[in-house]
Amino acid sequence: HRVKNNLQTIAALLRIQARRVADPEAQVTLQESVSRILSVAVVHEFLSHDETAVINIREVSGRILEQTKQGIVDPTKGINLILSGSNLALPAQRATACALVINELVQNAVEHGYSDRRGGTITLNLAEDDSEMVIEVSDDGEGLPAGFDLGQSSSLGLRIVQTLVREDLKGSFQLTNGRGVKAVVRFPKSSS
Repeated sequence: HRVKNNLQTIAALLRIQARRVADPEAQVTLQESVSRILSVAVVHEFLSHDETAVINIREVSGRILEQTKQGIVDPTKGINLILSGSNLALPAQRATACALVINELVQNAVEHGYSDRRGGTITLNLAEDDSEMVIEVSDDGEGLPAGFDLGQSSSLGLRIVQTLVREDLKGSFQLTNGRGVKAVVRFPKSSS
């Protein structure tokens, strides 16, 4: 519980700093950091109720979508955030990695999919089968820029996702163009 409170305090300090910074790029960077910290705080909030429990990623995802709606979605843009799919249960460390991945992918969709557009839908779908779990974030936004190469991307958010998926979740990550962008993360149910 103390960890969650400390994370929220750090997020509040960063929000104060963001309001004092004149540079719009620095404000965005600080706001992204706030969002990352709050996504970890959500997992710790669930842990504060039962430290031995597995975490329901669907519940965590709902909280992250709500924080995104309140924190970074411009209400005049008319962007809908939808959560669908299964309840995925993970131990705390893997749940934290998933929370950060979900936060980054949703934030990326909001920032890049609708920078020059109004109206749209971002869908977060959670699924599983006998051996793996799947997190899919799709949007009907602007799509990937021509010549986009995930391996060459300088986006900090996408690098964070790639690292967490590869190292913490032992899974795979891909981005595809379609009617907008679809981000798909697949990882084995077992961490071994």
